[in-house]
Amino acid sequence: MSIEKIVKQSITKQIDETRIPDVVDQRVRQSFHRYHEKKEPVTMMKKRLVMMGLVAAIVLPTGVYAALNGTSYFADKPKDLNSLVDEGVKRAAAEGLSIPIDQKITDQGITIHFTEVYAEESKVLLHYRIEQQNGELVPFEFDTTGLDVVGEQNGNPVYQDKGVEGTSVLNFIGTSKEDHLPFYLTDESGKEVEVGIADHDKPEGVLAFLASGFKLPQPLTLNVDVNRIGKTAGNWKGQIIVDQSKAEEATKAAK
Repeated sequence: MSIEKIVKQSITKQIDETRIPDVVDQRVRQSFHRYHEKKEPVTMMKKRLVMMGLVAAIVLPTGVYAALNGTSYFADKPKDLNSLVDEGVKRAAAEGLSIPIDQKITDQGITIHFTEVYAEESKVLLHYRIEQQNGELVPFEFDTTGLDVVGEQNGNPVYQDKGVEGTSVLNFIGTSKEDHLPFYLTDESGKEVEVGIADHDKPEGVLAFLASGFKLPQPLTLNVDVNRIGKTAGNWKGQIIVDQSKAEEATKAAK
């Protein structure tokens, strides 16, 4: 059975579950379950992973890999995200089937920088960096003032709320949205596309969107709605058109 089929079956299974496991292998938002930012017990969380945003941004023309000095993050040094960045993705990206972009959303001297998109018919991956003004990554640090921190999970503080059962994980990338999800996809009409979502929640990593049992619509828009990065509160909102021009070819190459 292919890795993609295994991932899809796992997502379907997890949708039907009613409780988040106490321990997960990565602190990610994925498979329609989500550790939240605050004020809800982890043990009672079950969230479908969707996201929303505002302010439009424009994707640069596809062009050639000169924009990335001839390199591809997904081909050369990708950090896996629950088997979504697999050997098929690496192979397809090495064949030039990912697309360099240079999209930035900046506030408080901090920039969410999207550098590359890889799209298949049922999957979208975006490489991002969260940068300081000098271009270096922001530090992976948190403000835990007022929180009763009881441990950590993959570097993220785990804290206990008074009078609330279970513990909560403080995310590095925060949002004020009720579903606690700072990223999501919309179709041409602006309707949310319900897919499984994962991210590394680190200063650099991958956003992954996986459709189970259907092809993603075209065009797609990535929406960003972030109100905190690490210790810094701010307003990072925007929209980025997802270039799916190589999706069919990438799907075939990744098999």
